Amino acid sequence: MNITMEQANTAIELRDAIISLFNDPKYKTVFEEGYFKAEAMRLTLAVVDNEMQDEIEQRIIGEQTRAIGHLHVYLNSAIALGNQVKASLEAEERERVDATKAVEYDDITGDKIVTEEI
Repeated sequence: MNITMEQANTAIELRDAIISLFNDPKYKTVFEEGYFKAEAMRLTLAVVDNEMQDEIEQRIIGEQTRAIGHLHVYLNSAIALGNQVKASLEAEERERVDATKAVEYDDITGDKIVTEEI
C-alpha cells in the first residue's frame, strides 16, 4: 500500500487521538459502559420484546445493533492502520540510516567494521 506522508501523518494522528480517548474515563463511561454494553443489551432485549415485533421496528433494531459493531470496528481499524503506518515509517528510517553506513573488513581478523559515512 502506498500512501503520502500527509496520509501517513493523518493515520498516526487519528490513532493517537483514539488511544487518547480510550484512556479518558469519560470515554469509558459514555462509550464502553453506555453505548457498547448498555445500549447493546437494550437492543438485544428489544429484539424479543412483544411490542417491538413488527418488521420496521425489527429492521431499526438490527441497524442500530450493526451500528454499534461498525463503530467498534472503525475505532480498532483506525488504530491498526496507524500502528502499521508508524511501524513502516520507523522501518524506512532504520533502512535509511543503515544505508549511510559503510561495511569494511579488518585486514588481519576479517571482522566487520561498520562506520558512519560522512
